[in-house]
Amino acid sequence: MRFIATLIILGALILAPHAPARAYTVQYTSSSATTQVRWPTTTITIALSTSLNNPPAFVHATGAQVVLAARRALSRWSLASNIQFNVVSSTQQDVNTTGGDGVSLITVADTGTNRSFFTRGLQPGRARVVFNSAGNILEADLAVNPNVTRLNEFGQEVTSFFSTDGTPGSYDLESTFVHEIGHMLGLEHSGIVASSMQPRQGVNGTFDLANFTTRTLSSDDVAGIRAVYGPRSGLGSIAGRVGFAGGAAAFGAHVFAEDVATGRVVAGNIALQSGNYRIDNLPPGQYRVVAERLDEPVNADEIASRNGGYQGLTLGSTTPFLTTEAGTVSVAADADSPLNITVPGGTTAFNPSFIGTGSSGHLSTIAVPFVPGRGMTVLVGGDNLGVIPASGVSVNSPFITVSNVQQVVGFGIPVLSFDISPSILTPPGEYSVRLQSSTGQVSYVSGGLTVDLPNGVTAPNLIDDTQFFVAQQYRDFLSREPDASGLSFWTNEINSCGSNAACREVKRINVSAAFFLSIEFQGTGYLVYRLYKSAFGNLAGKPVPVRFQQLFPDAQEIGRGVVIGQPGAEALLEANTVAFTERFVQRPEFLARFPAGMSAADFVNTLDANAGSVLSSDEKTALITELAPSPADVRLRASVLRKVADDADLRQRELNKAFVLLQYFGYLRRNPDDAPDSDFSGWQFWLDKLNQFGGNFVNAQMVKAFLDSLEYRQRFGPS
Repeated sequence: MRFIATLIILGALILAPHAPARAYTVQYTSSSATTQVRWPTTTITIALSTSLNNPPAFVHATGAQVVLAARRALSRWSLASNIQFNVVSSTQQDVNTTGGDGVSLITVADTGTNRSFFTRGLQPGRARVVFNSAGNILEADLAVNPNVTRLNEFGQEVTSFFSTDGTPGSYDLESTFVHEIGHMLGLEHSGIVASSMQPRQGVNGTFDLANFTTRTLSSDDVAGIRAVYGPRSGLGSIAGRVGFAGGAAAFGAHVFAEDVATGRVVAGNIALQSGNYRIDNLPPGQYRVVAERLDEPVNADEIASRNGGYQGLTLGSTTPFLTTEAGTVSVAADADSPLNITVPGGTTAFNPSFIGTGSSGHLSTIAVPFVPGRGMTVLVGGDNLGVIPASGVSVNSPFITVSNVQQVVGFGIPVLSFDISPSILTPPGEYSVRLQSSTGQVSYVSGGLTVDLPNGVTAPNLIDDTQFFVAQQYRDFLSREPDASGLSFWTNEINSCGSNAACREVKRINVSAAFFLSIEFQGTGYLVYRLYKSAFGNLAGKPVPVRFQQLFPDAQEIGRGVVIGQPGAEALLEANTVAFTERFVQRPEFLARFPAGMSAADFVNTLDANAGSVLSSDEKTALITELAPSPADVRLRASVLRKVADDADLRQRELNKAFVLLQYFGYLRRNPDDAPDSDFSGWQFWLDKLNQFGGNFVNAQMVKAFLDSLEYRQRFGPS
């Protein structure tokens, strides 16, 4: 469940009650924390109550808008993991508050049962999860509060409502759905302030902005859902124990990891009663690890559900300790990196509890959105912050500089004000504010700042900035940050047009298309497409072989560390590809289609049939001969699969289909049949047009149409 965020406005101190909070934290069946709560299958049927089509008065939106909000919320989680939702309709209006009825319902109905589901108004949504002793979820229901309230500027509880358009004073319905669906899937609350699984939901108008940031999943949310449902291949973990020098466990310690290269908070975890913690699904790299006590902006009282591995966790029941920077850890693919952390006992001399913006004069316990390339003033409030010198405020990122640190008055509590200057190349994600006293003691607002576009963006649209545009092509198609030489090359290619608008438009189209056609993408993303096509054929009832949530994690695994043009890139790409295909043929879904006892001939013939009969008779014979000595051998199977996927006929036959599919995957970050679409008619339209012009994307105006689309442009600011 989720509660209202604490809010302080300049000149008036308004404190909301503590609310049950959210590093990703998984649900357990009991305090022994041995059995996770999760769905036993990755295909989950969710029923949308007909109340969504005809919303009650406390939901200020049309039925179509409410249904879209629910479908998009479900899509956020499925796009981040191996989960697929089978969405159906139900005339049922009430959540099931006792036992189980076999229906997993999302409802907004204003009924007596749904009203009694909530204990107070400062609780926008609630999920109920029914599971058995094995931890298997049997059903889960979600309702929003018909009696929802908020705190006004005087700290008084007043009636509120839900909206989908950012109306000030309302709760964003889609954000509520996203959070509660996380619970339905088995996640507890998180200690990362910018996480969607953070328990406190701010109302629209906090920081003078629509509160849309928790519509999208943070890196922490993604790591959490993948820890439960996958994909996990090619990722590593940091695991260990947090304890005191005497050996006692630091129950409830929040351990989070920042990527050293960017400063982004990637994920965190809450230590169990044993002191054990585990942060899974970390891309290989270097991480800065911090352990902190949860004493605001997220409170230890807020982490746990009523039962499970964290029951009994409260701030008052845990031994105080000082925030500890545990050092830097190297994480490798498919490996654990051990890190035990010893924390010093003691009460902190200062404690940041709120974060906000100078422009609004608001402090809150939800994350502050900031915009790459645009400076802003940030506020941090809390206990005894006067001990922080001007040099004691920083953000652990090479993309963000801090200046003009000063104490400000008028809030009723100590408040620091400082300016941040983020680079236009600042990667999307969550960043922490680090405070250090003159004695060396540190404290963090973990994930208190977020780049979650288009939140906070005013005109002009960021995508119209050439450097940002080029960097975004790297992120959307190659799943990495730009290398300096590539960024410079492609930026100069567009800027060579000077102020000639027509020339710049053509260059932008060609530059963007070049990323799909690049050696790097053809050897990563397009290879993954062809591997799925060869192994499984097209998806049931769909004209393509792979989903968004399948392609990019696999492409990232193949492309990890690869920068074409740099020394050793081709060798690294080849090594990554060999390792990936060998893991691919050992996946359960592959073995279900190609069991170990399958003959070499059946193996090759099945691959060829799935690929669309692309092999000649001689090619099939050669592959059967290669596999025949040991048809179950992993290396031989992987080699044969790759040769089918690399077949020239298959590459040419599928090129246009994949090109159109990647318009949706890359530019729109969704599947062609995801909301607001419901089928592949749009994909088919562009495929027909691309084929009509012989694959010439310029004459077909395909890339131009996606770059100019409202859906694409609205990812980065006003259209």
